[in-house]
Amino acid sequence: MTLSRRALFATAAGSAALPGFLSTARADGRKPVLRAAHVTDVHITKDRDAPKGVAAMFAHMFGQKDWRPDVVLNTGDSVMAVDGKTTGARAAEQIALWKEAVKACPVPIRACLGNHDVWNGEEPTDAVPAEKKGFALMTGVLGMPAPYYSFDQGGWHVVALNSMCNWPKYASLSPEHFDWLRDDLAGTKLPTVVLSHVPILSVTSQTYGDSCRKQNDNLVPGVWHHADCWAISEVFRKNPHVKLCLSGHMHTCDRVEYRGVWYVCGGAASGAWWNGSEYGFPPCYGRIDLFADGTFSYDFVDYGWTARKWQGKELKV
Repeated sequence: MTLSRRALFATAAGSAALPGFLSTARADGRKPVLRAAHVTDVHITKDRDAPKGVAAMFAHMFGQKDWRPDVVLNTGDSVMAVDGKTTGARAAEQIALWKEAVKACPVPIRACLGNHDVWNGEEPTDAVPAEKKGFALMTGVLGMPAPYYSFDQGGWHVVALNSMCNWPKYASLSPEHFDWLRDDLAGTKLPTVVLSHVPILSVTSQTYGDSCRKQNDNLVPGVWHHADCWAISEVFRKNPHVKLCLSGHMHTCDRVEYRGVWYVCGGAASGAWWNGSEYGFPPCYGRIDLFADGTFSYDFVDYGWTARKWQGKELKV
């Protein structure tokens, strides 16, 4: 696998390329203290050959000779959707698919919640009881100790935020969650990765097709980008050990550097919800090497899944 820009398959008119290799590492040949795969927006469902797609992703991820992750960082929307009017029975079906799929992953998966991971409590069953409404259902399924939490591994600190904490409104932190983040970061000096489902900072929210254009203005929907991005960035500024933020939600890829922190939106393992590329971005995952001095590398990986059809939008020129 090279570190150059890699071509994407294109099943519609034209072609595209994933963003290139991102590295803050200052010397070649160093051994990382931690290797991580970044997956997001898996959206597993019995339809659209999604289980085969997830199997292909893990086979690619763990089939490489020169790179193998120690942990998988999952930034949400693991199942197709348990929100809205999804019944307990339908939720149980998706959960069973997820549990079967991750048997192919031999390392821990550490997750945060996505907007489609919050169950609204429709028609509970014995397997999915009413007390699992809200964050409880998928927090348990994903093995999360709480809806937001942190942990240390390999000399790095990892913070998993809950972009959904004000549900049904989302994409900002509650006062309690914000205080927790501030206190958590103040309690460590380890280089830090922050996980959120909704991007804290991203250009994807302004370039998701032409959806934001309102005549001569560009208006970003409040659920596409953390509304409290500036306040969060102020906390990061006072904690310079924060190096990297990972997110998903937008199903497209970008990387943004602001005040010394890199923000990477990791596209989607499902691409366009298992219907091909989303705005030219195919199903993909991220390959991360983390070094002891707080530097890192990130590579977007097109794992070669060819969906039944292309779904998404592009400008016809």
